[in-house]
Amino acid sequence: MKDVQKYEFLEHMRNGMRRGAAAEVMGLTRRQVMEFIEGDEEFEKDVLDAEAQATEHVEEALYQSAVTGSVAAAKLWLELRKPKASLLPMVIDDESGGSELDDILRLTTE
Repeated sequence: MKDVQKYEFLEHMRNGMRRGAAAEVMGLTRRQVMEFIEGDEEFEKDVLDAEAQATEHVEEALYQSAVTGSVAAAKLWLELRKPKASLLPMVIDDESGGSELDDILRLTTE
């Protein structure tokens, strides 16, 4: 991928396009873009940065909407900022001699 193409691809991504959509607009396949990214560590970092920038623009708009009075935006903002809870049950070591799988099964049936 030429530098001009990389720049264009990154601009599409910064403007909110996903990798596949940016590739399509440029007449490239998803596989070609994937191979370009995998083959160029610096370009891969640039792609990740461009994706983060696009997300940050949306988050900023959501935040502005929340602080100017949108209850729905405020709820969503707070939900996005909440720490992610583990999806796995907590296993208690009760010295019963049972296996960890037995402990998980016991916790899920209580």
